[in-house]
Amino acid sequence: MRRELGFGGIAPRGMFFFYATVRRFAPRQILESGRMRGGSTLMLARCFPQARIVSVELDRDPTHAAIAEAKLKPYANVELLYGDSREILPGRLQTGDAVLIDGPKDFRALKFAMRLLRTGKPSAVLIHDFHQGQPARKFVEQHWRGAFFSDDPAFAVHLRELNSRIGRDPNSKHAVAPFVCLPAGLPAPYSILLIRMVWARAVSVAAGKITSLRRRCR
Repeated sequence: MRRELGFGGIAPRGMFFFYATVRRFAPRQILESGRMRGGSTLMLARCFPQARIVSVELDRDPTHAAIAEAKLKPYANVELLYGDSREILPGRLQTGDAVLIDGPKDFRALKFAMRLLRTGKPSAVLIHDFHQGQPARKFVEQHWRGAFFSDDPAFAVHLRELNSRIGRDPNSKHAVAPFVCLPAGLPAPYSILLIRMVWARAVSVAAGKITSLRRRCR
């Protein structure tokens, strides 16, 4: 299954990581935050036919919405919703659910994941576009025991054969965006983790402004 050229979304290799990570939990429901044209949602529907897929998209662009709805119409296990996933999905969360977050991004995605994990219900929460060197990723690397990343070399070695079968789309000009997998539970009390995250975000924003100011002064 190839994603549409010229559009964002999660590539098959990324969805393979999600599948390989989540399938052992046999989730009865998967919550998806962000679907755009429904490519990742379609892969979820096909890889987890026994699970209920609840997908929320903030962008109401009629073209993208029509394409996603047509693509997923044959799948009775998929429910497509529109709105802010941070408001909708907490009310749909059930014990044992797996969660895929592809919007919001960075620290906002991490804060959303923390809210869900704090309930003790998710089996795992996976966040897309968690690149090396980003402040949010550095925070997870420092403060989140048990978290792991799809670009970890150990993952590629462990599942090399299946990963090589998927390969990379020769027409794609983009590197595969990595996932972070946050296991069930929180590595510290929610309030403490939130304070640490707010501080880390403030530091990263301040550092960015200082760097920008130095560039303008050159």
